[in-house]
Amino acid sequence: MTTTELKVGDLISFKPVGFGNEDWSNPGIVLEQYVAPDDELWVVYVDGMKCVVHNNEHYEFMHLTSS
Repeated sequence: MTTTELKVGDLISFKPVGFGNEDWSNPGIVLEQYVAPDDELWVVYVDGMKCVVHNNEHYEFMHLTSS
């Protein structure tokens, strides 16, 4: 999945590219999107904290539910 398929309100799981299947994050909700020069950054609330993840060259994403 590419990050352009992410939307605010989606419930997702993510992991760094190349990590194993046991390394998926706990479910998290997409809170907002930042648009930075040459990059897409997403704020995801997971495990009681906000995490910033960016483009599919660095992370893999799995939709759990869609907004």
